Amino acid sequence: MKALSIQIVPAQPGFFTVIDLGDVKEVEIGEPVIAWRIETYSKERTDDLFSACFAITVDGDAVSNCIGVQNPDNTVTVFEESTYRSLAELQEQRYPKG
Repeated sequence: MKALSIQIVPAQPGFFTVIDLGDVKEVEIGEPVIAWRIETYSKERTDDLFSACFAITVDGDAVSNCIGVQNPDNTVTVFEESTYRSLAELQEQRYPKG
């Protein structure tokens, strides 16, 4: 599927990637997000459009194990999942102790 449009939008300060280190069962803050790439596509056989948003860091696209972003208010948004009150809450939900 080919994108109808691709836009790069500067990110407001305070967004950081969130990385899932599955081998050690931890989530951590990664690099600052400096921009967002918004790709817009058309759905097959309809006039409907949908867009996908990707974090961009100083190194380019976020690393493959980036699962979301920490927002400026320290909440954490996991892509296509949910928003958590903090990185600690996400850690507990994803890798409960005990």
